[in-house]
Amino acid sequence: MIIKINAQTSIKQIQDAFTRRFPFLKLEFFIDANADGIFTANEMIKDHDKSIGELSKTTLTIAIEVHGSNTITELEQSFKTNFGLIVQVFHNRNHTWIVSTTSDQLTLEILNARAEEVSKPLNNETIVDPSDRMELE
Repeated sequence: MIIKINAQTSIKQIQDAFTRRFPFLKLEFFIDANADGIFTANEMIKDHDKSIGELSKTTLTIAIEVHGSNTITELEQSFKTNFGLIVQVFHNRNHTWIVSTTSDQLTLEILNARAEEVSKPLNNETIVDPSDRMELE
């Protein structure tokens, strides 16, 4: 997948394109306000209608290639290198979005597949019936 980004491209447009390809992952953009390399919820850009031009000094159109074989680190570094923007990949775990700090060496495809797997509802065979438990005791 290629995402063409120019000064008018909004964060939401980038996020939507990414999520169409990786439905159990999402991108969030941050501003490291205190330059400590740690990104908090307060530093997350909440206005997804902001354009890349408002956040970065770029005036160029840059095509970012995003493949399932890219690692999380490679994707995040691509945004940092091309736009000076801090992007973090989140994955869905049981209906909760988790920042992927410990899985940055995984590929997007693998992380998306793992997130999909843990998001699946349990089937009836794996749900323990409390009455069965009482019979065992």
